[in-house]
Amino acid sequence: MGLMKKILIILFLTLFCNSNSFAGVKIGKGEVVMSEGTVDWFIKYIRGKKNMKPMAFIMSANGEWSSYWYCPEGSCRAANFMPTIRKCEEESGTTCGLFARRYSIIWKNDFKPKKARIKSKWSDQEIKDKLKEWGFYGVPKSSTSNVEDTKPKITKKKKEETKTYEIKGERSIALSWEGYDELIAGTVKFDEKNYKGTLNLPLPNNDGNCSGSYSLQTNGKGTWQITCSNDMSAAGTLKWKKEGSVTGFGSDHNNKKVKFTVSSNS
Repeated sequence: MGLMKKILIILFLTLFCNSNSFAGVKIGKGEVVMSEGTVDWFIKYIRGKKNMKPMAFIMSANGEWSSYWYCPEGSCRAANFMPTIRKCEEESGTTCGLFARRYSIIWKNDFKPKKARIKSKWSDQEIKDKLKEWGFYGVPKSSTSNVEDTKPKITKKKKEETKTYEIKGERSIALSWEGYDELIAGTVKFDEKNYKGTLNLPLPNNDGNCSGSYSLQTNGKGTWQITCSNDMSAAGTLKWKKEGSVTGFGSDHNNKKVKFTVSSNS
């Protein structure tokens, strides 16, 4: 009888670790349109990495902040995603939740089918088309649902879009990335339109090139994310200072810290 109890306990723990690793996690809900940077980040998540496979994709309710978890192939065990969700809410200033577990999208809106699964063999365009079909990408679909998280953001964006402008240029950047022994110094190119922009940064020692995007608010705060050709990637927050310089803080998907300072125009 004692042996049978032990077998039942082991079986229960095995099923719990492998089937309920997402139990109790905050699942995202409401209409949300993913930014271009977040869509690129999601495609990178779906592709996987060497012997690692997608485990969880976390996103903010405004679609501008995102992060993901990988796990070793064949051994996706239980994990605590709440620290990442709380970090998302702190840095994005809005609610956050689980967007996808493994290859299935579980974020709740009025357009996604009950079973919404992305295949890693799909092309980038096929993935974007599915996200658009399910109401997560491109022009927002109309809905009668009450989504309190997105209403203030939509109003704010309309106010910002009335002030049209375009800025391009280059500035010096000093960046520290945990794992690099020395400070990364170089020049960052940027192309900004209406508080949203793209950036490009070469890494030293021919280590590759990083490209990404950022989004600003009228108070000078914002979010950023970059993906590099050597499989490095990171995301975080930034702040535009009065004298024109920019400071940024964040981490890569291995939770290594990333900090940078971009010089002012002068």
